[in-house]
Amino acid sequence: MSETTRSKQRLSDVVAQTLQDEILGLAVGERLPTEAELAERFEVSRTVVREATRLLVQRGLVTVSPGRGMAVAAVDGSVIAEQYGLLLRLSEGSFEQLMELRLVLELEMAALAAARRTDDHLAELTRLNERLEAADPSTSEFLDADLAFHEQIAQASGNPFFLLVMRPVNDYLSDSYSAGAGYPSEAGHTVQEHLEIAQAIAAGDPARARFAAENHLRRIVRHRATLTSSRQRE
Repeated sequence: MSETTRSKQRLSDVVAQTLQDEILGLAVGERLPTEAELAERFEVSRTVVREATRLLVQRGLVTVSPGRGMAVAAVDGSVIAEQYGLLLRLSEGSFEQLMELRLVLELEMAALAAARRTDDHLAELTRLNERLEAADPSTSEFLDADLAFHEQIAQASGNPFFLLVMRPVNDYLSDSYSAGAGYPSEAGHTVQEHLEIAQAIAAGDPARARFAAENHLRRIVRHRATLTSSRQRE
């Protein structure tokens, strides 16, 4: 790599970092200076500005559209979630190991949700459980309602990092259930266990919520193992 190329990369990093610091204080949708204006301001070439813009887009901080230029994006963690999802798909981890991750995360998510939930969170948990109970277990509607319930618990925990982690995990699970050994739901158990989790959260009982979440997830692991074993014998 030439010295000129390395210099341009360093300049683009500096420009991107400076703009990032400024963007964090701006409103979503606010327009940023044009490419020409930024080149003049930082006394760099347009090539450097374009590279800095690419870095900001990769970080999910800005959007670029033809004719409108660069604008502040809503920072929702989607870029990180996408990368996390790709890592899950490329890893050599097993379904059981992924469930271990869920156990570590979701037990504390449920406990925190019991301590921090709002009336809106409880209403949404109820709505999702009603949707789950009404859905045909063999359809994607049932699976979607199931996974959405777990995302809502992450939301109710009051910790945005949980939701950031759970969304790509759920995307991976959805694909895995569709392409692999099937969805190990045992629908009747899932509906009842979700109800128990929601009731514990509504009661504001972290220990009970943690226990209900663990009971649900460990039952899923046991059933998946039984389902996989029986199919291997066929």
